[in-house]
Amino acid sequence: MLVSAGGLGLALLLAGCGPSDPEPTEQEEPSNTMPQPEVEDDDSVRLPLAMVTPDGQSEAAPLDGEGTLEGEQAPGSPVEETGAGQQTQQIEIARTAPFGCGDTVSVVRSVPMVTEDPAVAALEFLIDDRLSSHGSPAFYNALAASEELSVDSVEVEDDTVLVALSGEPVTTGECESWQILAQIETTARVATGAGESEVTVDGQPLAEVLGLPADREGLQISQIQH
Repeated sequence: MLVSAGGLGLALLLAGCGPSDPEPTEQEEPSNTMPQPEVEDDDSVRLPLAMVTPDGQSEAAPLDGEGTLEGEQAPGSPVEETGAGQQTQQIEIARTAPFGCGDTVSVVRSVPMVTEDPAVAALEFLIDDRLSSHGSPAFYNALAASEELSVDSVEVEDDTVLVALSGEPVTTGECESWQILAQIETTARVATGAGESEVTVDGQPLAEVLGLPADREGLQISQIQH
């Protein structure tokens, strides 16, 4: 379900500046966003879906400092049916930094579909999913059990995406709570191009509802260059 840092070179050394040393070039801070999904000519879009990375994927297919996949191709079949009759394309396009119990979240994409709000549609896709795992080794969807959760709105203010949910998230424990939070935040950020996120459930911060600390930094997302 992001963000690579480019290198800077010595480009303007010989411009008749005399013998003085060139002033150091300020390094660009790596951004923490991915571009919004592109809308095709037929108005379709591939929804970005953040799912828990398969066990061992970070070791089998590590990312270098620029987000280039160093190992094998991301696991999973290219296209797989979900319980709701929808489809996901199991090609990893982004991955987060580790969080919670040492997990990471990977961003895959749905097959093309027409929607007026990709962020809402992507979150609803994950909540409506009844299979919970996809591919082999499997991407895991911790949101699949939260049938009573619903998406009220997704809005962007400045560089922050605000996600308002209602209902009750279902979790088996702290590790899965972290996964649910990371899936929602990452999906919303990638779908909108936002660098930060705030998620609430019935007006309360989702982290608080899940019993997780609220004072934490947003996850770094690395876009994968295949």
